[in-house]
Amino acid sequence: MTGRPRVLLAAVGGYGSNYLKEMTERDTGADIAGICEIMPGIEDMFPVIRERRIPVYPTVDDFYAADSADLAVISSPVHFHRAMTLTCLKNGSHVLCEKPLCLRLEEAEELEQAAKAAGKFLAVGYQFNYRRDVLALKRDILAGRFGAPRRLRVVHAMRRGKMYYGRNNWAGHISANGREVLDSPFSNACAHYFQLMTFLLGGDLSGADDVTALDAELYRGNPALENFDIAAMRFRSACGADLYYYTAHPLESKKLGPEGVFEFDNATVTFGPGDGSFRAVLSDGEIIDYGLIPPGNRLQKLDDAIACVKNGGSPVCGPAAEHPHIHAVRMAQEKPVRPVPPENTYLFRAEGDEFLCVRGLERAFEESARAWALPGEIGLALDSI
Repeated sequence: MTGRPRVLLAAVGGYGSNYLKEMTERDTGADIAGICEIMPGIEDMFPVIRERRIPVYPTVDDFYAADSADLAVISSPVHFHRAMTLTCLKNGSHVLCEKPLCLRLEEAEELEQAAKAAGKFLAVGYQFNYRRDVLALKRDILAGRFGAPRRLRVVHAMRRGKMYYGRNNWAGHISANGREVLDSPFSNACAHYFQLMTFLLGGDLSGADDVTALDAELYRGNPALENFDIAAMRFRSACGADLYYYTAHPLESKKLGPEGVFEFDNATVTFGPGDGSFRAVLSDGEIIDYGLIPPGNRLQKLDDAIACVKNGGSPVCGPAAEHPHIHAVRMAQEKPVRPVPPENTYLFRAEGDEFLCVRGLERAFEESARAWALPGEIGLALDSI
């Protein structure tokens, strides 16, 4: 296309505020056509909306009744993604939808087919997939530089408290207002690094490797929640590697990790909680420092989507890269959730918030990760320590 793409921002009161700030604080090569937001007082929360006279609509249908957009960026809660995406595609917009795209494989396939029928791309906002260092690492994996993958592990946990769970009616819930949400650290807040493992093992640059089996220890530390808030999982991937993932919210530390170890036949790839850069050590002693590759802008996914609107093609992370994570979330939801005894929890106050924490959680995760095991397999089950 010629000229500057026009972008609809659907939901800017939460994570979507990052897109609003990005498009108003620097020139992305595109312009905001409108905002879809039901949160009252959004112009007071973000005065730039009023200053730039950006029109605000209550629904995407209302926007398309009055205007059009080349690209729609959807940052609403997951239970609105499907309907919003279908509407935007139907009205001729390419779509960048925040993760998770949806919660059922049949819905992901439906959305993928709708995008094809509309002649538009549908990109998913797993930001690590767009990083240039990650893509360089994936190209080396695809080229067979490291040999076959054996086992991969990531620890990624973030403290979340009363304010986080009280900000809406779906955080920590399995359903909200009759709609499935399956909210947990694994499906939402800490989903990125698990999806990254499946993405790195995908058979082509835009694909991801599926999961075929799961051993898991799922716990509910916060008794007020409907879903689990602690997960230690070992997935078997379609390519034959084991994927270990440790994630949680009820910890005293602000965060645990992210740190990872990816073992291949001929190399070990690591990243740590410092700058998060990837480093490969090959069996012949060669070292590849992917931290030397600039990862790109903080919202590279937005820049890539805008570039594809202008020049054609599709961003690297589409629905196919989401399928294994959806499958993994469904598999996890079938597993039993074990309540943590109240005597193993305590309250912790910091930063004007209140956190329920589980004793021994950090130790259990750190020692389990080092042992390539689940906590209960090494005597650190969180419902018994």
